[in-house]
Amino acid sequence: MKKLLICCLFGNTANSLAKKMQTLAERKGDSLIISAVGLDNFASVAPAFDAFLIAPHVQYKLDEIKENVGNDRAIAIIQSLPYASLNAENVLTFVKAEMPELFL
Repeated sequence: MKKLLICCLFGNTANSLAKKMQTLAERKGDSLIISAVGLDNFASVAPAFDAFLIAPHVQYKLDEIKENVGNDRAIAIIQSLPYASLNAENVLTFVKAEMPELFL
């Protein structure tokens, strides 16, 4: 089972989105664990995950995040509107398009 981590500034919005996405993924039969974290805790939990979604308002930290993660795992920035509206369907579709390796 693959693991996806959503990162935002404090983790609150990312956590709400992750819960909605997890419910949707389970309903669709996707074998995926989706979690969330704030920037302060990202480096300590990142080693346990296969791929990462970054909230649009913290994309300025992308280089720092890439340093922690390396080049062997997928990282993508979530589009603003789907993130802000907690559109789990749209974000999960984005993940399937950008990170198909999570669904193999």
